[in-house]
Amino acid sequence: MSLSSLPIFDLDSGFSVVDIETTGNSSRNGYVIEIGIVNIKDRCITESYQTLVRPPIALPPFITQLTGLRDSDLVAAPPFEEITHDIKTYLDGNFFVAHNVSFDYEFLKTEFERAGESFYKDRFCTVKLGRKLFPGYKQYNLDALIERFGVNVQNRHRALGDAMATAEILLKYLHHPNAVDVFTKFARALEKTEKWRERLEPEIMQLPSAKGVYMFKDANDLPMYIGKSNNIRSRVLSHLREDDIPKKKRLLRYTERFDAIVCSSELESLILESRLIKKHQPFYNVQQIQRKGYVFVKITNDTYPKLLVVDSRTDDDGEYVGPFRSAKFIEYLLDKTQKHLKLCPELMKPRRNQKGFCFSYQLGGCSGACGGGIDPEAYSEHIEEAKTILSYYTHMDTKENIDLFLKSREARKPELTELRKSLRREKSRIKDIPESYEEKYMIHDPEDHIGYLIVDGLLKKVFREDELQDIELTLQSTDSDKQKIMENQDTLDERLTIQRYVRSNRNKLKIVSLKTTDRETYGAYLS
Repeated sequence: MSLSSLPIFDLDSGFSVVDIETTGNSSRNGYVIEIGIVNIKDRCITESYQTLVRPPIALPPFITQLTGLRDSDLVAAPPFEEITHDIKTYLDGNFFVAHNVSFDYEFLKTEFERAGESFYKDRFCTVKLGRKLFPGYKQYNLDALIERFGVNVQNRHRALGDAMATAEILLKYLHHPNAVDVFTKFARALEKTEKWRERLEPEIMQLPSAKGVYMFKDANDLPMYIGKSNNIRSRVLSHLREDDIPKKKRLLRYTERFDAIVCSSELESLILESRLIKKHQPFYNVQQIQRKGYVFVKITNDTYPKLLVVDSRTDDDGEYVGPFRSAKFIEYLLDKTQKHLKLCPELMKPRRNQKGFCFSYQLGGCSGACGGGIDPEAYSEHIEEAKTILSYYTHMDTKENIDLFLKSREARKPELTELRKSLRREKSRIKDIPESYEEKYMIHDPEDHIGYLIVDGLLKKVFREDELQDIELTLQSTDSDKQKIMENQDTLDERLTIQRYVRSNRNKLKIVSLKTTDRETYGAYLS
């Protein structure tokens, strides 16, 4: 049915006029302390409902001053999860109405989510209706409308009193000469928006309230967005509250279903999220996808080897150094290295601009490899020295390798002054934690009762807390495991993910080196 063919709105429909009192202005960290509902049918008030609600936090002083309610008044009141059935019974089959409806609706929606239930109602706002039916006034707040329509209010700033006043105002609207046209316009707007909520919310309520990774999937079962959370269901529900963001609204409208993968720990969730994003490249993971990939420096097997910046390794006879996170910095480092070792700049390009000696050779900045002016073996020695410099930067994300580079002979060259300064600044930001790729260590998270074995900067194994006493055999097996890890973008990403996790959670984690000589220290820590 097209929107233009929708029937006119029935003014005798059922309405539930709602007002709530809360602990604050934000539904994210606030709670309902009182709810009042006044039902209207056939343009007459039919019934009402009111209850206090016990919140999990103390009342702020300004709420007590505004409502007159104190903590002692709420001690015997039921928590919200005990009244959800009553609320849904009174709202069943009716349009949800409130003054500034988004405030009351979002608070109730959040409270239902906390109780593990979905909540969706078509709704009208008496502020917006008033502006259409009675245009030209400066103010449309509740006090102004009460005075304008001469509404008799009892217990202002209490839920049932304000709900009753709003209901009287709604009745004025329903008897307005233009009511049919205005209500029909708003009803048609409801028909074309937000119907996807009714379809998605029941499925969301089936998601686990656990740590893990979740995926928004389209009609073709392809992931459109991948995220991680310590509470999957709560996080996915929070996405629905962000539908004022255009991209988020489009994501929700095209979502057909959700997938969830439960993980035993936050670190596992982070690593799994990163792997799945790389595998599926979801359209709405803009931040992760738009990031440029890593680069390598390729050393060719020519008589005069070339140094080339490339996007990936290929199965050829070239030698690769990397991967590197910053292509810009590698270009800067190659430039400084070229000048220091007098490498030929033409042999650092995929295609040479000219044959014979290059212009840099004429200025004394090239050793002459481009024109055969240097012995190939001597030039290869320069290339090996360049490779050594580049290799220092391969793992420059760690404090240990920054120290190693700064102490090297190459780092003392005047041409690398700017590089040394930038690395010292980076070193000062890195906390002194065991994150060297060559080191083996255990991360123990007492809050999650879990442990992680980290080898070569990668997650080797996850242990439950009761298993931490019995991992000696695993440690011995990793001691004998000499298999070289293939360096690629995925391994570097995983290392960086682990490092960020350790840095951001440094205060709660216990970190113990597991070098062979430190086993006694580890045993003492566990005991």
